[in-house]
Amino acid sequence: MFHLVAALLDFYARMYFGMLMERQGEDDVHDCTIKLRVNPKKRRDKVYIGCGAGFGGDRPTAALKLLQRVKDLNYLVLECLAERTLADRHQAMSSGGDGYDSRIADWMKLLLPLAVKRNICIITNMGAMDPPGAQQNVIEIASSLGLSVSVAVAYEVSVKESGISTYLGAAPIVKCLEKYHPNVIITSRVADAALFMAPMVGSGF
Repeated sequence: MFHLVAALLDFYARMYFGMLMERQGEDDVHDCTIKLRVNPKKRRDKVYIGCGAGFGGDRPTAALKLLQRVKDLNYLVLECLAERTLADRHQAMSSGGDGYDSRIADWMKLLLPLAVKRNICIITNMGAMDPPGAQQNVIEIASSLGLSVSVAVAYEVSVKESGISTYLGAAPIVKCLEKYHPNVIITSRVADAALFMAPMVGSGF
């Protein structure tokens, strides 16, 4: 008798929970489609960002190939700064030399003509300890090439005597993009990811 009651209870329990699960399956239809956030200020549907340099010793010819071959390129990032190169620039500046990466001249002479022609913004941290100095250098180079360019800078106030500097994020780069729509943005010490995140945020993503 006990086994019969237990079997009946098990039977009805299975029926009940089976019906419950079936009903839940009907009622709880989940839409797994990922929907992108809609931003009314979004300037474009896709953003194409090329990385033309990953360290201070990279060759500018590789960046030039990106400009020549990637049809939809919007931004070209030149990431050339590290703790060692920042220290080198501070030492050079303390000795009366350039506080920015002096190779920026070689890069800009090669890249600016095509970047300006294609309206591709170059974003680089080659400003190191002296982004305003790098800005002036780039403007002079552009002038010598017969180009009229807008060059913006994003940097923190560093303690030049000791070389103390802080990492910046994407926010000041985004501000430059939104306010000036420049051909070139030169930064001081920023997080590597900020160089790539800023154009995405600035485009409305």
